Amino acid sequence: MTQAAPVIGVWGHFADANLGDDACPTALLQHLRQLIPTARFVLFCRFPAVAQATWALPAYPVRPLSPGADVPRLPNASPPRAVTRWRRYARGIPLLRVVVRTIRVVVAWGRAVPAELRFAWQSYRSLRGVDLLVVTGSNPLFDFFGGFWGYPFRTWQWARLARLTGTRVAFVSVGAGPIVSARSGRLLARVLRRAAYVSFRDEGSRRLMREHGFEGPDHVCPDLAHSLPFDVRPGTRSERLRVGINPMIVHNPEFWPVASRELHGRYVESLAALASTLITSGHDVFFYGTQAADQVSAQEVQLAMRAAAPALQLPPFVMPASINQLFELCASADLLVTTRFHGAIFGIRAARPTLAICYQWKTREVLEVAGQGAHAIDFEHVTPERLRAAFDHLCAERHRVETDLRRHVTDLRARLDRQYDQVAGLVQRDAHRASFVRYQSQKPDVAGSLS
Repeated sequence: MTQAAPVIGVWGHFADANLGDDACPTALLQHLRQLIPTARFVLFCRFPAVAQATWALPAYPVRPLSPGADVPRLPNASPPRAVTRWRRYARGIPLLRVVVRTIRVVVAWGRAVPAELRFAWQSYRSLRGVDLLVVTGSNPLFDFFGGFWGYPFRTWQWARLARLTGTRVAFVSVGAGPIVSARSGRLLARVLRRAAYVSFRDEGSRRLMREHGFEGPDHVCPDLAHSLPFDVRPGTRSERLRVGINPMIVHNPEFWPVASRELHGRYVESLAALASTLITSGHDVFFYGTQAADQVSAQEVQLAMRAAAPALQLPPFVMPASINQLFELCASADLLVTTRFHGAIFGIRAARPTLAICYQWKTREVLEVAGQGAHAIDFEHVTPERLRAAFDHLCAERHRVETDLRRHVTDLRARLDRQYDQVAGLVQRDAHRASFVRYQSQKPDVAGSLS
């Protein structure tokens, strides 16, 4: 009896206009295709239509999608709608507010419960026949956005479905945190204990999950984006620098769960001051994003620059259309000033001296592991003076830093290659499951496309 080809599912909250999140499944698919040429792949992600267009693979949603919500909705920084007179009057009546809130809750639950049951059944059917479900990247182990019923519940739900379908689950180079609720942490630790394989992308993530009760076997292996198949090129030696600045909507009251106008305003002011100084000194500056929402903060920085110096030529904002373009953009710079986590990783992967503004500990740890902890500055401590001093320090050491990063990239790729071998070893196909194979894409079976 001929044994059917193994089916590997790649699960995560990717395909959401975030090239950093997309980098992890891209790297995973590219390497597993090489190690298991006969394998077929299916994706479980946020927006299946986006994933199918990107990777040309069958894809299913990781959470219920409301009608018309098949593509990411990008943030809009426009001011909120004005409150009408009758709404203002109604809000002033306590009993009416309670009644309206109760009706909304009842209606929401009345819609959500049938939708959840339907989604669970559809997900169970889509998971049958998958031999190994690989969870990686995209924050499967946190509740900072969405609370307990967001990422923790979805991760637990799919782990339960995998048990019902007999699918092995592997958490590969996953990050953890922030975890706000102890209940979320306990649930996620329970999910990890039942996984066939667990590795964390940093020591901080492993330490956090152990604090919440996870005691199973694990190890630390770098973020998968470090293994993207790009050639590292030496930087230029020109006195005129090309500097890429990656802004982010951290603490922006319109978008961030824990908002601070003071911190966000000081951050925007600091980036504006640095960019203005560099342009005045004759250097080439550009803003760039790894997620579409980065343009919102870039526009804020540009407005701050315009207010301080109306005649100054503002740097452009570049949003790469693909992971390939993002890497080429980073590689074209002499120095990078990043805020997003994967912005720092792409800087390291391209062996470009990188100054990271760390909004969470995970970014600082990436630089410290690379021996570049001196070039990390905490978001809460950013001021125009500190940012400029940190940039000047990096600029003075940029040639040595580049050499160190090139060696570091080689080491990271070797560690990830060993992990890919371990993950490939988890794929064990039983003959009695062959009849359940259901995934046959009508498109070419191309995984790991960087386009």
